[in-house]
Amino acid sequence: MNLRTLFIEDEEKIRTNLVKIFDGETIGGHTIVAESADTFEIGMDKISKRDYDIIVLDLCKGEPNEASEKPGYDILKQIQSLAFIPVIFYSGLTKDLVGLSSEVIGVVNKGDGVDKLKAEFERIITSKIALLKGQIYGHLRESLRQYFWETVHAEKKVFEPIKDDISLGYLLLRRFSNSLSKENIKQLLGDDKIKTDKAHPMEFYIFPVNTEEYEAGEILFKDGVYYAILTPSCDFIEDKINKRLRRVGSVLLAVATPLSKSEYYIDYKKTSNSTNKDRLVKLIEARKGDQFFFLPGTPFIENLILDFQNKIMVDYADLKTFNRVAKLDDPYAQSMITSFIRFYNRIGFPDIDSDYVIASL
Repeated sequence: MNLRTLFIEDEEKIRTNLVKIFDGETIGGHTIVAESADTFEIGMDKISKRDYDIIVLDLCKGEPNEASEKPGYDILKQIQSLAFIPVIFYSGLTKDLVGLSSEVIGVVNKGDGVDKLKAEFERIITSKIALLKGQIYGHLRESLRQYFWETVHAEKKVFEPIKDDISLGYLLLRRFSNSLSKENIKQLLGDDKIKTDKAHPMEFYIFPVNTEEYEAGEILFKDGVYYAILTPSCDFIEDKINKRLRRVGSVLLAVATPLSKSEYYIDYKKTSNSTNKDRLVKLIEARKGDQFFFLPGTPFIENLILDFQNKIMVDYADLKTFNRVAKLDDPYAQSMITSFIRFYNRIGFPDIDSDYVIASL
């Protein structure tokens, strides 16, 4: 795959050298197609008119020093308002840029040489950040093409009654959402480690929380402890038409404890035999009954265990004192609530005297 890259650099010698080095270079199995802009203004004009996969951006106009004009900051803000493009700052003045460094913004000092810049290219390419936009666009185009011609057109009698209605558009967007199956995600990311018959930890969560109101399955954090909301989502809804307040007054939270502190994990770390491993696997795969529910670790949350015997009640108004970490996605939120309900709805009875029954056979 070709990766269209724009080098914004006002020093001609550096700009020419970068294009010469990178144009046609293969990094991470992908070919760099290099373009350049000799001013920040031209660079921004190009970004506004074309799609790029990576932007390499200078910080200072002219000689890099504290007194220099630094239009690179303004270009970054404009990029952030226009498009999803990873940016690598390549500058002789990087001490103020270190705080900007992230998964999508790289910082390389010109004094560190081109090899360091190549390494930053490889990091971004390996993480799939630079590839994802093009792959999603391609998937969207193909999904729309198929649905337009192979469904809407081919089944025109079915859709004929739809006149001046949003139904077709709604159906099309829902179809696109549904097209992002695990198998398609695996193909988009090009990662053979994704198992289509197993749940990847990232599938569990929506991050960050994308709703204004709280919902069942939301993960909260306060004073070093994680919690999961067990109160049904419908209780949080405010009926503005009939001027009814939320049903919820107090909110039920399940307390989460780190997996590393559970007896199953501790026993496994002491003696990693098949028995202890099996006990730990059953806990993680929710095969130890409905008392426990496992929350897999991600960059924003550690591996956690919910024990439905460990709960607290808090006032709705006090929820604002908790940090909203993430939200369990469907069907994991429903699964958590279902496990909780089954655990407290179970009805026990004494074991039957099987010895007596067998003796009488």
